[in-house]
Amino acid sequence: MSRRLSLAAFTAVGLLMSVTVNVLAADVRPSTRPDLQGLSVRLCGNPAYPPVSWISPDDRVQGVNAAVIRALLQPLGVKVDDLQNSNWRRCLKEVELGNVDIISGFRTEARQAYMSFLETPIVTESIYLYYPVDAPVPFFSWEDLSGLRVGVLMGDSFGDGPDEALRRYPELEQVSTQDQNLLKLADNRLDAVPMGKLSGQLQIASLGLQGKIGYTATDVSDYWYVGVSNRSPLHDWLPELNERLRQLLKSPALINSLLQRQQALYLESEQRQQKGAP
Repeated sequence: MSRRLSLAAFTAVGLLMSVTVNVLAADVRPSTRPDLQGLSVRLCGNPAYPPVSWISPDDRVQGVNAAVIRALLQPLGVKVDDLQNSNWRRCLKEVELGNVDIISGFRTEARQAYMSFLETPIVTESIYLYYPVDAPVPFFSWEDLSGLRVGVLMGDSFGDGPDEALRRYPELEQVSTQDQNLLKLADNRLDAVPMGKLSGQLQIASLGLQGKIGYTATDVSDYWYVGVSNRSPLHDWLPELNERLRQLLKSPALINSLLQRQQALYLESEQRQQKGAP
């Protein structure tokens, strides 16, 4: 009997040692996640929302959001390719295909099908309705605008509810730049254009259209989030990126400082273009 017990005990100890060795081996097994150091990723942005998001004359993604994304990734050794020569709709498609790794935008149900958003929002954006100053358009609901000539940026989103209403508009005009929309408003070729409060007023000033375009608030005020393509190698690092972004945005002074700097950079860039300077 004692011999049987000792053999059983020996077998149990052997099994325990085997399990322990396997666990230790699993602990030291190399990670299958891609190394962030030296990783190159593509950044894409909405060209029509300065100072939050815009594209410079040399086709570089600029704005508060791009500055935050660079501050998030570059200290980790990630190289950020910010060259962009496509519109916003194409940008979103490239994220879906996995050709673009990271963007910033409103978090909608449609976009969450192919990208994951980090938890901490970068900045809030209130959506205003712009109209010719001599033909004011009061805002009551998105459905009430369906009989008007409404201009929107291709790929733009104002949330699931407004987007659904916009899709039913019989006279919806989609353009690639907000300058087109604002110039059409000034010429009374459009009745209304929904766009961001900050970006709309900044671009009106840049185009010299003050006094020609009026505006009113809508019921949409949403946040810009960082979105990572589900096909990107960055996707494996979402927990770490979430924590790093949370720490980065703890101070509200950071965003205020970036807003002021990006507004100045945008106006300076527009002035150089208008003067034809290199």
